[in-house]
Amino acid sequence: MKNMLIHLWKTDSSLIKLMCVLLMVSYASVGVSAQQKGGSIKGIVLDNDTNEPLIGVNIKFKEFTTGTITDVDGNFTLPIQKHHKTYRIVFSYIGYETKEVTSTGIEPLVVKLIPQSQVLDQVVVVGYGVQKKSDVTGSVATVSKDRIENTVTTDITQLLQGSVPGLNVMSQAAGADPGAGAVMLVRGRNSISANNEPLIILDGAPYYGSLSDIGTNEIESINVLKDASSAAIYGARAAAGVILIETKKGTKGRIKVTFDGFYGIQKVANYPELMNGEEYLNYKNNWANDDETDADAALTDFEKKVYESGSYKDWSWKDLLVKTGNSKSFKLGVSGGGDNTRFNFNASYLGTDGIVINDEYKRLNSRLNVTSDINKYIKMGNSVGWTYIDRSGAKPPFVDAFNKSPLAKPFNDDGTVNINPTGDDTKINPLECRLYDDLNLTYSLTASNYVEVKIPRVNGLSYKLNTNVQYGAGKDYWYQGTNTKKSGAFGGEGEMTNSMKYSFLVENIINYQRTFAQKHDLAVTGLFSFEESHKEGSTISGKGFSGDERSYYGIHDAKQVTIEPFVNDKTRLHSYMARVNYAYDSRYLLTATVRHDASSTLGRYKHWGTFPSMALGWNIHNEKFYGSLKEVMNTLKLRLSVGKNGQSGLKPYSTLPLMDNLGYTDGSSPLPGYVPGSIGSPNLGWEVMTSYNIGLDFAFLRSRITGELNVYRNLNKDLLLKRTISSVHGIQQVMQNIGKTENSGVEVALTSNNITLKEFSWQTGISLAWNKNKIKELYGDGLSDITNKWFIGHPVLSNFDYKIIGTWQLGEEEEAAKYGAEPGYAKYEDVNKNGEIDPDDRQILGSPEPDFTWSMSNTFKWKNFSLYVLLYGVSGSTKANPFKDKNYLIRHDFWTKDNPTNDFWSTAKNANKYIANKSISPSSYEDADFMRIKDVTLTYTLPNAIVRKIGLTKLAVYFTGKNLLTVTDWEGMDPEFDNQRAIPACREYSFGINLAF
Repeated sequence: MKNMLIHLWKTDSSLIKLMCVLLMVSYASVGVSAQQKGGSIKGIVLDNDTNEPLIGVNIKFKEFTTGTITDVDGNFTLPIQKHHKTYRIVFSYIGYETKEVTSTGIEPLVVKLIPQSQVLDQVVVVGYGVQKKSDVTGSVATVSKDRIENTVTTDITQLLQGSVPGLNVMSQAAGADPGAGAVMLVRGRNSISANNEPLIILDGAPYYGSLSDIGTNEIESINVLKDASSAAIYGARAAAGVILIETKKGTKGRIKVTFDGFYGIQKVANYPELMNGEEYLNYKNNWANDDETDADAALTDFEKKVYESGSYKDWSWKDLLVKTGNSKSFKLGVSGGGDNTRFNFNASYLGTDGIVINDEYKRLNSRLNVTSDINKYIKMGNSVGWTYIDRSGAKPPFVDAFNKSPLAKPFNDDGTVNINPTGDDTKINPLECRLYDDLNLTYSLTASNYVEVKIPRVNGLSYKLNTNVQYGAGKDYWYQGTNTKKSGAFGGEGEMTNSMKYSFLVENIINYQRTFAQKHDLAVTGLFSFEESHKEGSTISGKGFSGDERSYYGIHDAKQVTIEPFVNDKTRLHSYMARVNYAYDSRYLLTATVRHDASSTLGRYKHWGTFPSMALGWNIHNEKFYGSLKEVMNTLKLRLSVGKNGQSGLKPYSTLPLMDNLGYTDGSSPLPGYVPGSIGSPNLGWEVMTSYNIGLDFAFLRSRITGELNVYRNLNKDLLLKRTISSVHGIQQVMQNIGKTENSGVEVALTSNNITLKEFSWQTGISLAWNKNKIKELYGDGLSDITNKWFIGHPVLSNFDYKIIGTWQLGEEEEAAKYGAEPGYAKYEDVNKNGEIDPDDRQILGSPEPDFTWSMSNTFKWKNFSLYVLLYGVSGSTKANPFKDKNYLIRHDFWTKDNPTNDFWSTAKNANKYIANKSISPSSYEDADFMRIKDVTLTYTLPNAIVRKIGLTKLAVYFTGKNLLTVTDWEGMDPEFDNQRAIPACREYSFGINLAF
């Protein structure tokens, strides 16, 4: 009866749906007729993921036969036949996990059923396969499904930030391109000069494109492999961790269509307060008083004329460069399939007009996944993704915007850009970028295909052939004409760069999986793979164009033309891998892996590297002695792992003896010539990281609180470092396997279902990660490398500079004079107390990378409303703040005799340049710790009764705010950015709609 009702409900006929409702009412009345005076138990049944009511759920007592089903709103009334203090009730529904609930019959029940697909997905992707979460022995973190589907993001890097402990995603730009320059680190920085970013695996194959090339609506799951046991499956390149991304596949059933679109506006979050004309005049007057010999201290004649005219009051550089930005996003998904073939198609468009002039970004994505069951032995599948990105537009140089006089004339009288805005031929107008032609396009195509064959008559044995092809191409063209200061003297200047890259992968995978004697689970995986990648490109540049009309397309007729290749290389990787997973009685777990890789970028005698790992797991909660403890802590698993990963982050051909082209002239004739470029390094091998991990998975109070704890230590040796050698060979440096680093830390992840009521719920997720990295050894002599700022016992990235401890004050004239300073000058710490600020006074001033990152998400649901709030923060970061350099025309509390502040020095030319090398002005360092309200999303989902009347299955509207508030002591542009003179950070407010039918 139940199955018939569900089948009828899924049809399109309104008449049949009405009959379905009548049948359910009739069916429910059977239980009601049996009801005695004992009353009834009432409640509602919802989908665990969407909170949507479930229709026709079968409900019955476990001890006796009385039952009912839910109505069209998911509500039920279960009559009580026999009186008990407590009742055990079973809820079952096609496509969902059966659930047993205990009730006293007093309070209404709110029951959430987990989709069966999710139950099966309580397996995690671990590389070349999946495992049950309970059987995983390594440190594998999963980005929650709720975050993937319900967080409004325009780029995967935004989705990953703060998503799992140990994965640190640092944004480096705030332009229209949402993922530009983002840096990702898994468990900190292990290598000094090789690649530290994690390996990206997309649908089972290494992915070499940008994460921006993947639409966020294409994502099904994201898992992060953090320890050696889980990452060693990928051997080479896995030392920096692995991020596994799986795209959406088709499912059996009717065709489903989804649409999501939003429009957002962007506002500058923080912009330095620049001097206006009056403040600039006072600044110049104070400067002149401080240093009467400095010719630059006074206003120029041009500035005096502008000041006298008063025209400077009508504009500011900020108003001319910064504006309100906007973004538009549209996502479409279509999926469905029959018994043999399923498909999923996703397409998306993102268009952003950023907060500064000429900052625009357009992206088109599409992906088609198809899987087919040829017969009961053969299965095939493919995934094809295509991306087009347009980043055209020359952005303004903000380094010029911050030091440009406000007493200027940015436009000519006819409204055109004035290329001499301050009357000085050496200074460029930041608005000059409006006169440039700039074209920046990229295209990419990724195709993965596989055939999986179950071997007949050998139960559990299968073979899989996996192939992957990636292609990318780009155009980067620019032209600056005769109407520009930068290139006008050359008669126009331009450049055209064309690049292309492609790669292919072939993998042969054998899997064998069996259960013996009901308690012994064995899974064996074997792999042989071959991978090859190519990069090609060339640049043609020209000066002296015949005219501006053809822009960069006239480059071949330029007076001076240069053509040169810029990236042309090929790399290869051969790999063998074997892995064994064994579990006894779901209590004792073992994973053993060994991978053997050969990379063409390494020396010919050290191509091959072997990377083994082993992990043990103990499901303590499955032991008999655990017994009643399950009522308090229903899950408790201990994990131990150790293993090795490799790193071959060298440029191709780095180990070969190469010559550099250095031409010379014989009279007036140019002739080719060569000089030694590099010494061959045939013995240069892998960087090797040994990783240790102890983990604990736990769940309290019937999984009301779940979490995991990981403690790790990574030891990296045989680093790929350049070492200085005698220049007698014509070479000053050679790459060697020397040096050691250490990385250690603690990670905590917690999820708590704080409140779960019929109409209200509150869930909290917390992610905490402590990380400490340090250099243990460099060249074997126990010495640090001051030139490269590498210090033994300190982080790989360390600030090394003079320390400013305040400002010389009145009354300290005699002491200041010893250092060549005077009151109002910056006061530097004399570390060696020798009476002079010299290079020996430099010291380590922290690290720009944080040692603690955290995030906290809260999801509140009330009736049809949902509120998601994400907080994100870092601490332990120290960065240089360039805005404390007086050369930037930013409002500061400058020291004067009448204002003897200790916060900033005077306007005197040498106020911060009186150290031994007067050409150097040391940086000012500040704590870059911050806490940010990263994301706030409010969603309203219309009731099903309304939605179904208009032919939809879902209709929701939402409002999102990003970067709403940042709490920090940082006085620069943004504490997260390394470059403070780039496009400023912004707040974004978006309104969107999500529907399905």
